[in-house]
Amino acid sequence: MSAPVRPPGLQVASPVEAVHDERSRRPLSVLPRLTLRQRLLLVVLLPAAVLAGVIASLFVARGTQAADDALRERGLAIVSFLAPAAEYGVISGNRSTLTTLIQAVLEQRDVAAAAIYDRAGELLAISGRPRLAAPERIRAASEAGVLEKRDDRLTLAAPVITAPLVVDDLDGGFAGSPALQPVIEVGWVYVELDTRALSSEKRTIVFTTLALSLGVLALTAALAVRLARAVTEPVGRLAAAVSSVAAGRREITVPDNADIDEMRALQRGFNAMARSIDEAQQTLQSKVDEATAQLAYQAMHDPLTGLPNRRAFEQALEESVAGSRRIGDQGALCFIDLDRFKVVNDTCGHAAGDELLRRIARLIHQRVRANDLICRVGGDEFALILHGCNAEEALHIAEGLRETVAAFRFNWQGRRFSVGASVGLVRIDGALDSASDVLVAADLACYAAKKSGRNRVVEHEHACGPACHGGDGPAGGDVLSFDRLHLFVQPIVSLQGDAAMPWHEVLLRVSDEKAGEARSSGDLLARLESAAAGYALDLWVAEQTCRRLAVETVEGGEALARCGLNLTRATLLRAGQYLQELAATLQRYHVAPARILLEFPAALAEQCPAESAELVRGARELGCGVVLERLDGGNAAVLARLRPDYAKISLKMLAEHYGLEAASNLAQALCSTAAVLAISTIASEVEDEAQRESLRDFGFDWVQGFSAGVPRPLD
Repeated sequence: MSAPVRPPGLQVASPVEAVHDERSRRPLSVLPRLTLRQRLLLVVLLPAAVLAGVIASLFVARGTQAADDALRERGLAIVSFLAPAAEYGVISGNRSTLTTLIQAVLEQRDVAAAAIYDRAGELLAISGRPRLAAPERIRAASEAGVLEKRDDRLTLAAPVITAPLVVDDLDGGFAGSPALQPVIEVGWVYVELDTRALSSEKRTIVFTTLALSLGVLALTAALAVRLARAVTEPVGRLAAAVSSVAAGRREITVPDNADIDEMRALQRGFNAMARSIDEAQQTLQSKVDEATAQLAYQAMHDPLTGLPNRRAFEQALEESVAGSRRIGDQGALCFIDLDRFKVVNDTCGHAAGDELLRRIARLIHQRVRANDLICRVGGDEFALILHGCNAEEALHIAEGLRETVAAFRFNWQGRRFSVGASVGLVRIDGALDSASDVLVAADLACYAAKKSGRNRVVEHEHACGPACHGGDGPAGGDVLSFDRLHLFVQPIVSLQGDAAMPWHEVLLRVSDEKAGEARSSGDLLARLESAAAGYALDLWVAEQTCRRLAVETVEGGEALARCGLNLTRATLLRAGQYLQELAATLQRYHVAPARILLEFPAALAEQCPAESAELVRGARELGCGVVLERLDGGNAAVLARLRPDYAKISLKMLAEHYGLEAASNLAQALCSTAAVLAISTIASEVEDEAQRESLRDFGFDWVQGFSAGVPRPLD
């Protein structure tokens, strides 16, 4: 089998090499925990300490060994001299001679005791206080040697041997020659040496060596500390300066007075670099401040008109409402919607429409007071917050703005246009709970101005008009009368040819006593006086629907598999509260959340992006579906942002705005976009049965309208 081919330049370490590398790196793992000063001292002192320790150990070992050897040699010399000298006394048994001999030996340095034994092992002479070894060990000595060393004593023994007399003339070579006679041991000599002086000498050697080693180490340490200080102090100042620069401090310098030339060069280089960084940071900061100011301005202003945008308006409205509730400030909100603006846009194009908006914005800005705030909050919608004015002043300012806009004439490429302004006015005096309620009230008042003939100012208290008290909906104020409200359902049928069960949209109808029939609730929703009324109406619809679903479940019917509930703007602004109420209603009637779908317009989702996202997120957590209705080319971006379960597209509405051919192309594009996002599409307001056949080719999944089924009462 051939060896595997290794790519050129690729080095693969073997397991042995990897283990070796790991072991070689392991001792260095401690170093990162040491400072630079500690490392320098370690590099200098560790080898010096090791070298001093080795030399001291060798010196002590050699010195003590030499002392031991000297004492041993001297003891051997004494016993080797004493043994021949005691031969005559031992043979003759002359004790006085032997006593004199060992006393002379006792006078030698370090000799503590001495003794002489005869051949039988009997003591012939003794001197000093010997710590006698066992007699048998003494008699076992066949030559001069050390017996033992203990208790500060070194004991030695040597045999006393007869020396044969040699006479050359008489002896000449006979077999009985003394040279051939055996050596006879006639006794033994025993000597004890005191080793305390030797121990003292050893201690002196050790202490002297230790003192010299410590002295050398101290000198080395002093030099190492000076070297480390000369290196680490400048490096430490440089490190502190670098940390200060990293923390954002500027104009940092370090003194260039290091003792080492290289360190001085490094200090000067850092100072030059710090000055360059400071200058660059100042330049960059000025550019960042300029860009930040520009971005902040762009984030809070409309790029077309230069007026504050919707975000700035919402913040200012929150502050104004909070001020009215906290310290009693009075003010007003004017919601301005231009009349006949679409005529200019459709006739002359968007460039003309943009220019008209810019001129109207300048016109309004010139008519308001310095402390008031005018904002562009939508396509042709403006909002004016009036500070520090009562109801009469606010109405007077709003009328002046309306008259100014109505008197303005717009000329474009030889054409002359006149526009108007429908103004909804609501007082900011603490009567409404929140900025959302104030905005809804102003929006409803503006809608009422549009419905009542355009180019007029309608104040919030009169938004309903006389018809509100005639019996079409609310009974007046925020109290709704539900006696004349009825719920109908219209089926939504699948176009895919499967057996999917139709589901229904719940429709609100108002009974008309004069006509004797139920009609659409659009006018009722437009005339509601406050957000509380619209919110209460949506809760009532949810209550009635869940009650009917519960009855159907008990009866065993399956006519209403799922129901879609239409939500008003007021409910969207209170998404969290509404979902809590809906969850309690579903639990009370034992209705599965999956049988309820929440439906609201795409335009409303664009106006309230945060609230619509909260509603979709809460509906997902609850288990309900989401339907986005009245989708067109201008608000298709909300599909990717909200990801509803269904999207309703009205071919009738698209045809009215773009023409039949463009509407068909736009519908196909919207269906393709929804399919990519896994969103089912519903063709709404389909009246012609023949039209249903082409909807599947467009990409629609469901159909709703009279061709699919007429509305019928919920009960």
